Amino acid sequence: MEGYLDEGTPLVTMTGSGGVGKTRMAGEVFWRRRDDYDAAAFVRLAEMSDEARGEPTIERICNLLLADLRVANHQPDAGPLDVLIGFLRDRRVLLVLDNCEQLLGPVQELVDLLINQAPQLQIIATSRAWLQIHGARIVHLNPLRIPEENAERAEAEECDAVRLLQDRAALAGRPLTAGDDWSVIVRLVRWSDGIPLILELVAAQLSTGRSPRVVFERLEGGLSLRYAPGTRGVQAHHLALDVAIGESWKLCSEVQRRVWARLTVFTGGFTLEAAEQVCADAAVDRAEILTTLDYLVQHSIIESASADGRYRQHNYLREYGRRSLRHFGDQDAIEERLCAWVAQLVRGAAEGWFNADEMCWLSGVNAESGNIAAAVTWCAERGQVERGLTIMFDLLRTRAPFFFATEIPVCRQVEKLLRLGPTTPSPVRVSALAMVGWIWTALGARDRGKAHRDECLDLARQLGMENAPAVQFIDGTYDALAQGLRCGYAKLEAAREGFRAAGAHGSAYMAGLFHAFTAGLLGPVEEADRMSQWCLDQAHASGAEWAITWAEWTRGLPEGSRPQASARNALRAQVKLGDLWGPAWGVEEEARKRVLAGDYLGAAHLYGGSDSLQARHGVRFNGLPGWRHHRDIAIAAIIDAIGEEAFEAARDAGGRWRDDRIVAFALGDADHTSPPLTERQWQITSMVSDGKSNIEIGAILHNSARTVEGDLTKIYRLLNLCGRKELAEWYQAYVAASGGSTGPAAPPRRG
Repeated sequence: MEGYLDEGTPLVTMTGSGGVGKTRMAGEVFWRRRDDYDAAAFVRLAEMSDEARGEPTIERICNLLLADLRVANHQPDAGPLDVLIGFLRDRRVLLVLDNCEQLLGPVQELVDLLINQAPQLQIIATSRAWLQIHGARIVHLNPLRIPEENAERAEAEECDAVRLLQDRAALAGRPLTAGDDWSVIVRLVRWSDGIPLILELVAAQLSTGRSPRVVFERLEGGLSLRYAPGTRGVQAHHLALDVAIGESWKLCSEVQRRVWARLTVFTGGFTLEAAEQVCADAAVDRAEILTTLDYLVQHSIIESASADGRYRQHNYLREYGRRSLRHFGDQDAIEERLCAWVAQLVRGAAEGWFNADEMCWLSGVNAESGNIAAAVTWCAERGQVERGLTIMFDLLRTRAPFFFATEIPVCRQVEKLLRLGPTTPSPVRVSALAMVGWIWTALGARDRGKAHRDECLDLARQLGMENAPAVQFIDGTYDALAQGLRCGYAKLEAAREGFRAAGAHGSAYMAGLFHAFTAGLLGPVEEADRMSQWCLDQAHASGAEWAITWAEWTRGLPEGSRPQASARNALRAQVKLGDLWGPAWGVEEEARKRVLAGDYLGAAHLYGGSDSLQARHGVRFNGLPGWRHHRDIAIAAIIDAIGEEAFEAARDAGGRWRDDRIVAFALGDADHTSPPLTERQWQITSMVSDGKSNIEIGAILHNSARTVEGDLTKIYRLLNLCGRKELAEWYQAYVAASGGSTGPAAPPRRG
């Protein structure tokens, strides 16, 4: 498989029967090779079946990929497919799509489109069925080699399947020894057909104290029962896997079976706390959950908790448990508890994030995005629209969708729920309209924000809720930010006080932050300074790291008393935290400060970079009246200083930079004369200068000549050169001029 990647093959499909190890093998390749690419993502399509069932499948896959790539998607009018293609088009990216057979048609359509739009993209797809796409390479993953019938122990131990069973049995605390009946062990391994998952389950069954003979007889007996009318055409190892799982099920106690089945309501994994909340009831004591999870891990039913404390299930084992959940007759009750747990989680995060645990809350909520989506879909399907709206409202209050750049799909889901639900006035509907109206307004989508604000105000009047903090917040934000009117300040002040009185300190801070933000754009200076200082005091007192960066950012806004105050510390902290929302605003502010400092050429480059960021990320703050006013003044000063032609050239150059270079330049970590090449591109340029061919370069970098050619095409475009000769001459001149330097350190990769 890695050889195909080195050749530049755009699509490699790994096929094989269930349980043969496709996911594990793809994961190993992914983790070995991901640093060779600008970005990489691994998505598990099997987990899509339980969430957002009404959403088009291709959009759901794209949203998964965007989330794993950590691509900012703030574009109100761009679908996830357009955003994904825009990100992939000029980058060398590796994607792994796991378990494609469940969504074969949509996956084939999407993959065919992506590899035609993104020439440097490479995809690994795991599937029980082939993806019918021209030019794809097929890698069939065979089962492990099994011993010959009646093989002696020494001969059997030469086989991979036997060695895997030995390893897993030893790990389970029941090593295979010379005292065991090796003729039975050979028969047991042959029965498995060399399927790794079956061998792991067999090892777990041996650890219960059963002898190899007892395990074999029970498994073989179960399989013989399956060879009955109706099984014709079903491969033996599929039946064997089902039998092996069935034997593992029989070994479980009643409580262990119930927990196994109940865990299948989770999408994207689960934590111990989640399992305790959802799976415990009168039939399963909460105190038994941890020991049951330990048992299920030891018996290879679930994967042990990773570094982030999350457990996962193999797709086959999850499917088996899911069927059993229906058999127990408590599926609705367990899904109801999942929904209740999700509601409790997001409400706790919405009310509790404004403290030193802010980043933990953000990460925790984001990790549960699959379970949140599944719960909201469950609500919608059962007509519990307002319950789903409440969950989404609290999710948005956590600000996690902003930090992880998923606020657009989340807002669209809220809008979908609003269309589904009754249009009669209710406090929940008013709050949801206020929230999505505020977000669209903050994104610069004025018309969309206004539509939601107007409906929100109309319903609020009917309910006598005109003074509710959420209503004041959207109304004040729209007045000040979208219309440039200072009359919005009083409403934002009222919202802040209302949230504070209700104990919603995080929401109070957000109302104060937008008050400081808009006052920093519109003035007067006393109001800008007062609110900026309030935000700083509140944020530092809370210890909330991300909130602190935004409070610091407000200090240098143009209508405050310190318009030249650097925003670099805030920007640097946001980049370090992994914020996908803040840097676009920070870059624009740094451009204005460069003008005040007299660095007109640098400012022009940054305005080009800011325009580029906004175009790709959809943050349309240039259309906000207060922001546009100060931008126009700054650009006029640049043109007056260096002329329109020089300004346009510098802005165009900055607009061609990649996101990481734009941010590095804003932070002062790069200058506009440094060529925007990555470490890999410097290597290739150096080797071209040395006279090496694409084949020779590919051999050194473990890539194909085709991949190197794609890299060179990108380098030519970045440097505005026309071929190898010009590139070699440019490199030699650059090295001579820079005293022998071979270029700056590569910027950090995204993904």
